Amino acid sequence: PKLGLLYAAIESSERLREDIVGAALKSLLQNDVCHIREKSQFEAHFQIISRDLFPEAGKNLSLAETILASYAQIKPKLESNRMDWATANLDDVKSHLRSLVHPGFLRETEALGLKEFPRYLKAIALRAERALADPVKDQARMLELKVFTDALNRAQEKGRMKNPAWQQFRWDCEELRVQVFAQELGTQRQVSAKRLAKQLESL
Repeated sequence: PKLGLLYAAIESSERLREDIVGAALKSLLQNDVCHIREKSQFEAHFQIISRDLFPEAGKNLSLAETILASYAQIKPKLESNRMDWATANLDDVKSHLRSLVHPGFLRETEALGLKEFPRYLKAIALRAERALADPVKDQARMLELKVFTDALNRAQEKGRMKNPAWQQFRWDCEELRVQVFAQELGTQRQVSAKRLAKQLESL
């Protein structure tokens, strides 16, 4: 019930159970199943998925609790009437938060990306604190990333994000954001603006 109340700030709390199970099923089905050609193979795979669905949903429940608790802490700070926020900086932080946590994010986000959300949200929280202390430095960092975030927004508008290469670019952008705004949290892999520029050029 507590988690349902947190989820209600994003989407109907009635969707929560369905989204957690949907995310679990998506995670279990992410491996290639093209080898399945016979009924016996299908039934064997079906049994494995059926067995693993409940524990996988339990893991997603715990992950959702962490994500939504972080979201509930960050969002009110971005909606305050404090005058020391620079408008462009605030808009960028809000936009980034919406790109991660939005209606359907649990069921739509691929499992490999979703498990990194707690770190991405921690990076947003740290960025928000530092942006208030030094908005000029935050804006300089924001402008470093603008070419990549603009490209992602255009790809989203054109429906390109189902392409695995664009998905990889998206998660590399998230890792670069962590490196730029909250380096102490660490990144999953080596990222740099130069590498992302090459990815973007190929895309």
